[in-house]
Amino acid sequence: MSAPQRLFAGCTPGLEEALAEELGALGYSGEVVGGGCEFQGDLQHVNLWSRVASRVLLRVAEVTTVEQLRALDLSPYGARFEVDAFGVDAGRWGAALPSTAGALKLVLRGTKRGCQVSLDTSGELLHFRGYRQEVGRAPLRETLAAGLLRLAQWQPGEPLWDVMCGSGTVLIEAAERAAGLAPGRNRSFAFEQFASHDAAAWAARPRAEGAVKTELVGSDLNAGALGTARRNAKRAGVLEALTLERLDATKLQRRGERGLVIANLPYGKRVGDRDELAQLYRALGRSLTAACSGWAFALLLQEGAEHLGLRVEERHRVSNGGLDCEVVLGQL
Repeated sequence: MSAPQRLFAGCTPGLEEALAEELGALGYSGEVVGGGCEFQGDLQHVNLWSRVASRVLLRVAEVTTVEQLRALDLSPYGARFEVDAFGVDAGRWGAALPSTAGALKLVLRGTKRGCQVSLDTSGELLHFRGYRQEVGRAPLRETLAAGLLRLAQWQPGEPLWDVMCGSGTVLIEAAERAAGLAPGRNRSFAFEQFASHDAAAWAARPRAEGAVKTELVGSDLNAGALGTARRNAKRAGVLEALTLERLDATKLQRRGERGLVIANLPYGKRVGDRDELAQLYRALGRSLTAACSGWAFALLLQEGAEHLGLRVEERHRVSNGGLDCEVVLGQL
């Protein structure tokens, strides 16, 4: 692992604490700030192994004048940059550096003293793992699925049942974690374009660690969604670790004595849907109580948690595709 660097890992709003916990598991101490965590670490390691982060920025410098910005030595990274400016006069500060579309992204952000200069080390957002080439009707980003598991304090070895698994994102994230597979193992990163990048050392870096045998079950009423889940899991290399079944979440049968039951619930986007959604939530709550007594639950929904009839012990506000949602946690 290289010498620690000043980094910022961004994440979906509401997942900052989950990201800090994950960084701790990776060996770093992260300071939670708006939209992510500041920390000292190895940018290659974090890009490869973080499941919750959406991107990783390298803090290059903080300057107080345009002249200081123009004098920065960026040669270890490259010679061509695409400049994004936030909270500063883009015409004044952005003009200090040549900007070329499609090159490495340099991020300028206004501060009280001047301008913070960061370099995007990820490139394409980190939720693009490479396995999910098909999505269901209500796709869940991989990073949010991983964050949901973190908020629920799920650990490999604990049985997991996604009762509305859709295209399988939560299950696949859990299966990869249980198998010890790096989430970024099948993709490339912006830092691989750095002038100082050691391609041979990067190619030799481990992309897997020890596996933990885990019971992972996914069910859904939609046969097409289950087919998508199977194909996505196969691309991820974890299909053999999953049990996928066609079941109605409102008519579940007892399965095991303990574990975590999880679901990304349907959302009511129109006022006319609310009565139908409330009925569904009530039926789901009864089904979970009967089939999963003794289990923990983690449910993602937009509103209407009171209709579930479950004792909610924790609530976490999160953003899901621009929608203000919440994760509710408790014990059945």
